[in-house]
Amino acid sequence: EGLANTLIVFTSDHGDMMGDHHHWRKTYAYEGSARIPFVVQWPSAWGSDLPRGQVCHKPVELRDIMPTLLDAAGVDIPDSVDGSSLLGLQDGEPDGWREFVQGEHTTCYDHDHGMQYATDGQEKYIWFHHTDEEQFFDLRTDPGECKNLAADASASSRMDVWRRRLAQVNEERG
Repeated sequence: EGLANTLIVFTSDHGDMMGDHHHWRKTYAYEGSARIPFVVQWPSAWGSDLPRGQVCHKPVELRDIMPTLLDAAGVDIPDSVDGSSLLGLQDGEPDGWREFVQGEHTTCYDHDHGMQYATDGQEKYIWFHHTDEEQFFDLRTDPGECKNLAADASASSRMDVWRRRLAQVNEERG
């Protein structure tokens, strides 16, 4: 009965590059460090009609764990919480869910690697704020992030979208 009432979340705080892009540690925006497992098992006591075994393609992040657990326990989520409860995603992909996640690291083992990035899991924009270098990847066709499209004229309009998104995050938080 206890397990039937248990919400299980399996995740990690980061990956380790394991040689990806010639790096061997965390703190980089590349998938080997930034993309993590995030598996949720809803309690069976919540009903057999809940969808099971689904993959959600909406961007979720670690900040969603606490509001999800509070929501599951029937506790109000404080306004100061940045994340969102995942309970609304159990029935599909609702409107109003975030379009992307943003991450950053001021210095990644040396000054030149300090960066900010934004991704929706399909595309990723990386801005190295100390050098002003940019990288842009289409993760659908290049999941290993081997082809930087930043200099590709055909990616220019998409990069503008991502620059605006990252600028908005920075403007809103101060």
